[in-house]
Amino acid sequence: MKEYADKHLTEDQIIRSVIDETELPRHLKEHLDRCSECREEKVRLERDLAALGDAASRLAPRPKRPVVLPETREKSLGWLAGHHSWALASAVCAVLVVFFLGWNFFIRLPQSRLAGVEAEIQKDGQFMAEINELVENPLPQVYRAISGEGYAEVDEDLMDFVIPEAGEEPGDSSPV
Repeated sequence: MKEYADKHLTEDQIIRSVIDETELPRHLKEHLDRCSECREEKVRLERDLAALGDAASRLAPRPKRPVVLPETREKSLGWLAGHHSWALASAVCAVLVVFFLGWNFFIRLPQSRLAGVEAEIQKDGQFMAEINELVENPLPQVYRAISGEGYAEVDEDLMDFVIPEAGEEPGDSSPV
């Protein structure tokens, strides 16, 4: 403590004492109480700041309309106060809309509509079977009977007649 008694407070410490003396450490407060030079410096700084405030209030232009600060009120509703109430109301409305639409669509869907859906599924199955049949043989049944393709049997003898082996004559079964 002896070392602080010999030294004076810095400008920073004097400014802190002007702002709020309770924030100063105990040994600096004691020094400020005992040292007349530091006390005079603090008083001088307070006087300069007061003069600056007076000059600012005299020289600053007057506002065209009075400045009114909003009242601070305590929040009694907690998180429901302010903008949160609109968000809560919107969320509740959205949940209700989704609930009623889902209720009407899934729960109250008439059985006749379900029967119609089942009939459509059966028609689609028949249609796909017809398409698969056309993929196998694209000619209609009437034209298949005329073309004779339905009766032709392809066997080894027919293939030998159409595509003879090398060195054979068509229709000749003996090698040359």
